[in-house]
Amino acid sequence: MRSCMLRAGLSRATGISPFILGSPKGWLGSAYHEVLEKIPRVDLATESLDNAIERLWSQAIAAQHQRASRHPLDRRFGSPVTWPGYHVARASVRLRAGDLVTFTVAAPVAATGPGAFVSATIREQEFIACNGKLVGRPDVVRADEVVDYKSGGLFEYDENSQVEVVKSAYVRQLRIYGYLVKEALGSWPIRGLLLPLAGTGVEVSLHPAECEQEVLEAIALLDAYNAKVRAQARPAEFAAPSPAACKWCPYKLICPAFWQAASPAWSGHLDGAAVEGTVPEAPRSIHGGAALAITVDVQAGSEGPRRAEIAPLNPAVHSSIATVGVGDHVRFVSLRVRPDGVLTPTSRTILVRVADVPSLGIAGRYHEKANDQG
Repeated sequence: MRSCMLRAGLSRATGISPFILGSPKGWLGSAYHEVLEKIPRVDLATESLDNAIERLWSQAIAAQHQRASRHPLDRRFGSPVTWPGYHVARASVRLRAGDLVTFTVAAPVAATGPGAFVSATIREQEFIACNGKLVGRPDVVRADEVVDYKSGGLFEYDENSQVEVVKSAYVRQLRIYGYLVKEALGSWPIRGLLLPLAGTGVEVSLHPAECEQEVLEAIALLDAYNAKVRAQARPAEFAAPSPAACKWCPYKLICPAFWQAASPAWSGHLDGAAVEGTVPEAPRSIHGGAALAITVDVQAGSEGPRRAEIAPLNPAVHSSIATVGVGDHVRFVSLRVRPDGVLTPTSRTILVRVADVPSLGIAGRYHEKANDQG
């Protein structure tokens, strides 16, 4: 929501899933968190820890693979063992799950109550504050710290200091968790601990004033967003398109604000080229029928106007190409730009006819609640 309110809204929208490509890295992260959430509840008197971890991991991965296999875009990624980072995630979940079972059995928040800090470990407990506007579920709350398991990298490059720093989104999240814990339990945690898939964790000091300021800003953002919804603002009024905000956004394909704002000045600043244009001739078969090539007269997006041939496209991956005909308006995202300027598909390239892109609007009902990402 901080970078783009429209992106926040689309993350909760219905009917757009067929146009949004998922991330195997994200699926591994979901499976990883699922195992860590369930492992403390395993009866280790009847099942060994290793067997329990393997069983839970297999179940979580199978569920992710089943969902991906049914999705028109996500099925391209194939077997889970081929997903980038699979073996690292599997090894890491064994390590982190082993750590978790050494903690004290969780105590319910109601039994602890405000006034004295929690003495037991609390896992995956939902905390609510600010009249329901702020909701968060820390992975672990223990002693005087909040622990959060991360499946992605912990650091990002800061343009101002020109050094690697802890991701600002993670720091904000820990501060909000700190506030939620204080509201529920009566005492401030003094630090947050980020634990990555591999390697040592990173501590973040939690200062009450900074936590409170973070919450004030989060609620102000939520109130501003909800005010726009109540006013039935146009989707474009929620958007804040820029190369930085749009770079990793998974909604570029269907976002009208992105296509209105993107220009050749954005070339090289996104996660691949994004182009929109007209198809002057029917897609043609190449590589003995194993792939297709499509010609596009590029008119918009991150690359300048030109006639581009985009190939090779696997019909099994890019099934929408079967519906493309002469004169159709199409969009591509996540194309690779070769040094000679030729556009080529990547594993994350998506093709869609503009006529098939769903229109965006404001739903009649909405929920005034922020999640723990602020």
